[in-house]
Amino acid sequence: MKKEARFNFLQKIVLVSFSALALIGLLWIIRWVAIDKVGIPQALANDATFTLSMDNGDIVRGAKGIIATGSKPETKLSLLIDEVPMPTKPVMQLRAMLTFEADGMKSGDGFKNSIWVNDKLAYTFDQNLTGYTKMSVPINADLLQLGNNKITIRAGTKKSPDDQEGEHDLWKFRALKFELGDRTVLDDPNYKTATIYTVGSPAGTAQNAAAFQKEFNYVIKEDKYRSAFYLWDTDKLPEGSHKVELIAEEGTSKKAKTIIVQVDNTAPVLEIISPVEGRTYKNRIVVNVKSVDAISGDSSMVAKLDGKVLELPAELQTAELQVGTHKLEVTTSDKAGNETNKAVSFQVLNEMPELPIQPAPADRSTVSTTNLSLSVQVNDSTKDPLEVSFYKARRYDLNGSVNHEALIHAVDREPPLVLVPEGETAMTTEQRALVATRDQQYLVNDNKEKFPYHRFTFEIGNDPLTDSEVVWTGHSLPDRLVTMYIWNFETLVWEDADSNRGTEDFTLKGRIKPASMVRNGKVEVLVQDRIPKPDEYDFAFLWMSDTQYYSESFPKIYDLMTKWTVDNWKEKKFNYMIHTGDIVNNWNSKTEWENASKSMKTLDDANIPYGIVAGNHDVAYDLGNYEEYWKYFGRDRYVKQPTFGGDLNNNRDHYDLVSVKGHDFVIVYLGWVIDQKTFDWADGILKKYADRNAILATHEYLKPNHSYFGQGRWVYERLVEPNPNVFMVLGGHNPGVAYNIKKTGERTVLELLSNYQNGPEGGQGFMRFLQFDVENKRLLVNTYSPYLKKYNFFKSEEDEFILPLNLKPIEKRVATDYIGIYSRTNELIGKVAKVPSGQTATIPYSVQPGQTYPWYAIARDDFGGLSRSEVWTFTAN
Repeated sequence: MKKEARFNFLQKIVLVSFSALALIGLLWIIRWVAIDKVGIPQALANDATFTLSMDNGDIVRGAKGIIATGSKPETKLSLLIDEVPMPTKPVMQLRAMLTFEADGMKSGDGFKNSIWVNDKLAYTFDQNLTGYTKMSVPINADLLQLGNNKITIRAGTKKSPDDQEGEHDLWKFRALKFELGDRTVLDDPNYKTATIYTVGSPAGTAQNAAAFQKEFNYVIKEDKYRSAFYLWDTDKLPEGSHKVELIAEEGTSKKAKTIIVQVDNTAPVLEIISPVEGRTYKNRIVVNVKSVDAISGDSSMVAKLDGKVLELPAELQTAELQVGTHKLEVTTSDKAGNETNKAVSFQVLNEMPELPIQPAPADRSTVSTTNLSLSVQVNDSTKDPLEVSFYKARRYDLNGSVNHEALIHAVDREPPLVLVPEGETAMTTEQRALVATRDQQYLVNDNKEKFPYHRFTFEIGNDPLTDSEVVWTGHSLPDRLVTMYIWNFETLVWEDADSNRGTEDFTLKGRIKPASMVRNGKVEVLVQDRIPKPDEYDFAFLWMSDTQYYSESFPKIYDLMTKWTVDNWKEKKFNYMIHTGDIVNNWNSKTEWENASKSMKTLDDANIPYGIVAGNHDVAYDLGNYEEYWKYFGRDRYVKQPTFGGDLNNNRDHYDLVSVKGHDFVIVYLGWVIDQKTFDWADGILKKYADRNAILATHEYLKPNHSYFGQGRWVYERLVEPNPNVFMVLGGHNPGVAYNIKKTGERTVLELLSNYQNGPEGGQGFMRFLQFDVENKRLLVNTYSPYLKKYNFFKSEEDEFILPLNLKPIEKRVATDYIGIYSRTNELIGKVAKVPSGQTATIPYSVQPGQTYPWYAIARDDFGGLSRSEVWTFTAN
């Protein structure tokens, strides 16, 4: 071959090779772009060959359990993290069920009868059984093992489930069945179907250890372990993105699913900018806290001032704080659950000058322009000499002005959800005059069932309102809270500006933030309190709990429960629904979460107000992993509900404000594993809404034997006892029902347990009706299954009863004497130095006849303390 031809031939080979490599490279780039955007290759996005307990974009920290499940027993699963194979172990994901019929059991009398699995305690009974009664005992998958499994049914003493001495219970059982989560029924070759077995010993007879228990053995084969488990220790990895890949092999077929997750083991950076550690403050303290998280990007904060929850952002008036040392504590947590805590201490001194008083000319007076002067009297608590400055101002109120709107109305909540609710009525000339000046002439607005308010639109034109506040004066009835709101045009909500209570006149002041509270030269203000009175109408709350087996195995029952709720909402006089947790059975089952979310969406679509809280099965048991709960039942799902009050850590804990027929409730939901932060937050909410009837909804509280369970005692001691507005506590978790009527001083607290999960088909759709008969002071409790279309699962006296009810007094009032806006400028009229405390400061003032002049004064000491007077006006003739 010629040299030139050989060269051209080799050149073509090289070009083809480079083209092939380029094409392969391009295909890999396209593949990883797809993974980067959606987490898995596009062609495999909906593959049903396997499931993975993590999703693309998840944020993880610490020890993270990963479960992968194949669709067939022969599916071989491999897990790779950052291209490195991980050592997984086979597990069963679904719990099993042991069922039998029992007679003569006296667990309700204190005997600790129990079920043991592979020598570990799996279940303790808590009720008496007379006549053969079917019992269903869930067996968690983590108690079972590959190969032989020993299940022991044991009669206990009143001391413990495994006590070998003392008097044991004596009871019988039959019809024993052990069923795996995939509905496979396993057999013990030594079990005799027609036999009635007895455990325990009669009282007074010799104690025979062999008689205390009966053992049965079940073999679980390898094909039942379709899931692979790996405990991923992310603490040893760098922060940021990591690739998790699951490979499923069935014969010669191999498929893969790849996701990108973020590892975040670094707590947010927390900075308390103000107040400064050790500094002494006078007048005003702006609480300025900054939290930044590099991975999660968002974090939630809880602040406490002297042990009490403080809502951020906040501005503290030192005049309202005790003299001495104060402590600000702040906790911030990111989406992964990492926390940072910081605290600062600061001092408050009592050196504030008192407000300038006794203005001359007198407010709203008419004076001659000849030799006109302005004067005020000033005082200082430490008798320091004061510098007194006089400034120009503006005042906007209804005195002589027709530019400002004033309206009256009543709505079904506080505050309204919109700026202008339908049905408002303009105040008459006589009504406007009542609120135009401070003269102890009041505009009083009452309503029997809805929440009345006074709303004002102030025209301020081009006034920049650089230093301005809304001022309201009036009063209410004993212990009633009056709140003043200013409309925030950016967040589109009525923002709480100030509140107070009492029958004597008090003043509310709300700072105006011009950037968010002024639009088109207008400021919107609303003053509201609730004034309903008792009436004859009943209303009801609906309560469901422990829907875990519906989500896992019986989703049609769950669907039926929520659909029935919507269809019967008005007829049954329901006004709110409560769910006390264990929404799903397996926290890492995407199918279960989707089933539960779909069922509850029926309520969302019908605008049914409800609250929900996580149980232990929703958050990886003792791990407290809220990742899956947040995906389906986080804050975003509920924030627009009209009853949603607020939350802690993305709806981990939250509270709802419910008002029905003139009765106001705050329902506080406490998530699984209540830590000190939650207790502090909940206590703050209960005190903030001390005028509302409070219900606590948590997952665990009572046992069927009426005693406290888990954190129940803590909930009672830390939240129920210290807060006199709490009248009811609801909980599930423990299968069964119970209630207590507890007296705390003069107060009656109702404690209720409701959980039907151990019934056939996960509880057969039974749920509770809490019906309020206010006039007769009764709570009527009923239990109903829309699935079976029947009342009562347990005995009628356990599922249908009447409890005493004594809701807090609900007479309320808002009585307005005056409202206006004080707009203070920096235009100095004049000032006087070294004015002795208790003396009068005077300056000359040149004015024009026929004009009205607003003004105010500031008294300053030599240490930075100052006080500003009200805004006064006079007219020159």
